[in-house]
Amino acid sequence: DLGVAVPADGRRPAVRTCLDWTERRPHLAGAVGAALCRHAFDAGWVTRVGTTRAVAVTPLGRRELDRHLGLDAGVVARG
Repeated sequence: DLGVAVPADGRRPAVRTCLDWTERRPHLAGAVGAALCRHAFDAGWVTRVGTTRAVAVTPLGRRELDRHLGLDAGVVARG
């Protein structure tokens, strides 16, 4: 349990995919995607790369993404 609160305000779908226009790869969107993104930033799992939209997974983030979600951030980052 990540303890991520997902607002149920109905303004956006709970879960959907979204095609990233720069990478041309799908990512998690909707209320769940936004809440998970917010949690990852707040917990120090990811950081912004300069002033761009890009993010980098921190060493803590690599451990926690693997522990909680079974994701190997190195493999995910390489595609």
